[in-house]
Amino acid sequence: MKKIAIYINELGMGGIEKSVINLINKIDTKEYQIDLFIFGENNFYELPKNAKIIKLKKPSSLLRFLPFKISLKIYKPEIPKKEYDLAIDFDSYQFHTAACAIKTKAKKRAIWIHNDIKIKIKEEIKYRILYYFFRKKYDYFDTYCAVSEGALKSFKELKEKSNKKYMVIPNYINTDEIKEKMKEPCEIKIDKNKINIITVGRLCHQKGIDIMLKEIKELTKHRQDFHLYIVGSGEEEEKLKKVKCDLELEEYVTFTGETKNPFKYLKEMDLFYLSSRYEGQGMVLLEALSVGIDVLIPTHLEKYCPIIKAEKNILKYLKEYKKHKKKEYNPLTEYNEQITKKLEELFTSE
Repeated sequence: MKKIAIYINELGMGGIEKSVINLINKIDTKEYQIDLFIFGENNFYELPKNAKIIKLKKPSSLLRFLPFKISLKIYKPEIPKKEYDLAIDFDSYQFHTAACAIKTKAKKRAIWIHNDIKIKIKEEIKYRILYYFFRKKYDYFDTYCAVSEGALKSFKELKEKSNKKYMVIPNYINTDEIKEKMKEPCEIKIDKNKINIITVGRLCHQKGIDIMLKEIKELTKHRQDFHLYIVGSGEEEEKLKKVKCDLELEEYVTFTGETKNPFKYLKEMDLFYLSSRYEGQGMVLLEALSVGIDVLIPTHLEKYCPIIKAEKNILKYLKEYKKHKKKEYNPLTEYNEQITKKLEELFTSE
């Protein structure tokens, strides 16, 4: 039986956290023994049943602002002394998840790439600073696993090394869970005579909700038979609510807040719209596809999720969109089977 250690910061609300849970819950426990190491108590999601959960103490945040080699020498995590076949930093944003994966006694080490790092460095000052200090951590890993071809291409432009293995392993979509959660009644009143649009995600700069609100303002000049629901929370929530008011969109836009079950809303909608500045993969797109609603993305996001056909002119699409009968629930069977094969390749390769 292969022994695998996976490190993640916490299981708070987010795509990375949901992704690791989906991955672990799909693992064959007869073949693999999983130890999941988490830091902190922010557990938004239910803990996965297919793993032993081991909680570790977070180190001082000051270690993030030292050169990685120095921080690595200082940091003394209390990790088990047992040997693993594979140690994974599934988070990849944190100093401590990488350091623990590196300090774990393991035959191989892999690190996940969840985002377009090159654009993230350009767009976000905080990340740019942190990347300057932790960029050397990648040198300690044998395998780089990106969630999309777009994310991998961007990473390679920064950190390509001939002796490393590069893989694209997209995120599992737990369609059985989605189907079950769709049964929960929706508590908000939806006007079925309108075109109901939804977006789900963290309310932050990357997700481009400000871009979406400006598009929606333009749309009101051409039609008024629609409503946008924004599901999620984040550091830009109050700023975005102010933008909504400033653009006089009160009757067209509703912020629902965060929820453990966005699918009770998704099943009532006609269209999912993602306006991110950049992505890693965009799990929510595939989740919406599984529910059976239409999905709208601009062309610059297609490289992260090529299964979705992008639109060159978002406003034109929205102006011309017509309600129609929803597609059937999609279990994404072939998509998930391909991920299983790629994970087996990672877990079993010597």
